[in-house]
Amino acid sequence: MHDHHSETHRLDAVQALEWLKTAESENFDRICRLAAAYFNVPTVLISLVEKDRQWFKARIGFDRDQTPIDQSFCAYTIRENGVLQVEDASRDGRFRFNPLVTARNGIRFYAGAPLRTRSGHAIGSLCIIDKEPKQLSDAERLVLQDLAEMVMAQIEQRQLGDCHDPVSGLPNQRQFFADLNDLGLQPHAEHRVLVLIDALDSHRGHEMTLAVGTGATQSIILDIAQHLKQSLSGISCAYHVNDRQFCFMLKTSMPDYELFVHRLIDRLRAMTRSDSALTSPSPRAGMVIFQHDPLSHADLLRKAMHAVESAHQANTHWALYDIARDCAWRRAFTLARDVDRALASDQMYLVFQPRFSLLDGRRVSAEALLRWNHPELGAVSPAEFIPVMERNGLIQRVTHWVIDQVMSTMAQWQDLDCRVSLNLSPKDFDDQDIGEILRLACLRFGIAPHRLEIEITEGEWIRANPQVIRQLKGLRELGMDVAIDDFGSGYSNFAYLHEIPANVIKLDRSIVTDLPGSPRNQIIARSILQLARDLGYRTVAEGIEDYQCLALVTQYGCHEAQGYFLSRPALPGALAQLHDHLPPRQLAAS
Repeated sequence: MHDHHSETHRLDAVQALEWLKTAESENFDRICRLAAAYFNVPTVLISLVEKDRQWFKARIGFDRDQTPIDQSFCAYTIRENGVLQVEDASRDGRFRFNPLVTARNGIRFYAGAPLRTRSGHAIGSLCIIDKEPKQLSDAERLVLQDLAEMVMAQIEQRQLGDCHDPVSGLPNQRQFFADLNDLGLQPHAEHRVLVLIDALDSHRGHEMTLAVGTGATQSIILDIAQHLKQSLSGISCAYHVNDRQFCFMLKTSMPDYELFVHRLIDRLRAMTRSDSALTSPSPRAGMVIFQHDPLSHADLLRKAMHAVESAHQANTHWALYDIARDCAWRRAFTLARDVDRALASDQMYLVFQPRFSLLDGRRVSAEALLRWNHPELGAVSPAEFIPVMERNGLIQRVTHWVIDQVMSTMAQWQDLDCRVSLNLSPKDFDDQDIGEILRLACLRFGIAPHRLEIEITEGEWIRANPQVIRQLKGLRELGMDVAIDDFGSGYSNFAYLHEIPANVIKLDRSIVTDLPGSPRNQIIARSILQLARDLGYRTVAEGIEDYQCLALVTQYGCHEAQGYFLSRPALPGALAQLHDHLPPRQLAAS
């Protein structure tokens, strides 16, 4: 009798042949006809035995395509090493009450040879059945076993075609998963390293295809397949798991396995240079250490792919799977997936942070800030979700939603006549006229354009897209302010500032927040504010966190300020209830 563990793996082997249920094969039928003629019996079956039933891939002289397991003779055959013979089922205690035996013209004689895989799992049988008692000779038993081997040869041939890549001839992803299952048969299986090789990254592959056609890329894939097969001979088996990706497994007990992978990638890079395409495919590898777990096979390959992507981003030969980076990657995917749902519910909402004049302390505007309270991840920072939206082409959809929300809110502020500033992404200027979208929104909600300020960050993107300057000019012509946000960091440059139709400069918070304790920042802030004021820009300091900070920017001649020291962001309905002037202590600084 098989124990539970081996029976589980036997059923896994049967499950791997599910495709045989619908696959047509004249060869199976031919073997059944040959067996019926040789043994002179009316019924021949090729069966696969599952947990609760057996079903027949090919049959002669039997109407049903499956039977429940409690009626199965073959369920006994798979426990035998050789042929199971039942000379007269009506006299056999195991079968005499079986409905297939007690029926009119029921089974009397049965002989079955198990169908056994190379790994030793009996998946079913080839059996012959007669309505009369019978007995096979030793020679006939051997013939029945030979016919069963012919059936298995057909199955293995089909598996070979189904489990090998047609281009490289290497075992494919299906076979890789099957071999992973077999690892579970090994007692005390040690940890292993899965190595995934990206033979040709998609960008270079596309360039090569455009230059010389698909033949060159296919040639590289074949060369790498052959080289991997040779390099891993006696060490591991190479699998061709995707169009341009290969993998293999190493034992962690292998000395210097990381060095082995590094040198292997070196050799692959040296051999895959294509003079005709004038490019090197630059193969890279990702590695993940694992122990056998049949529930995580697909996730194991995903982790290795993530490690390859890390190698691409770091421009290294290989990278080891990093669970922290993976979690961040999957978190970003979750955020991108949930954006539409967040917009349609109350997950995303706006708050408004007031901005005050440093001349008289009057509240002059408020910056609309997007917030996201995710039902699973909790409060998510805009510094995290805005880049995700930009990378995934979602930011324009979100910006349109923000514009509508801001306009609707402003329309409800009957006694509150302050400006509102909106942050726009560089992506908002691509393939649309954001100025026209804002103009129509103002008309739709009855908002005067001069009550809006548009905030952008300076960068090469402005000069790279000629439509940006045109659209910004259109916004200024409508009467909207245009502010350069985060000035003093990154690409900020007064030499190019005159090209941008902006009239407001917002000093970067990294300079402002640490202003009291940084003489260097004081020099930078004072210089920027003075030069901006001389050039006719209105200046704003954001990130005011304390009294000293407010006093310094006021001393440097800054026009306006915002920050937690002055007022925290507020929900739309609460903004009207906030003070419309700086409190006396804050006002004293100005």
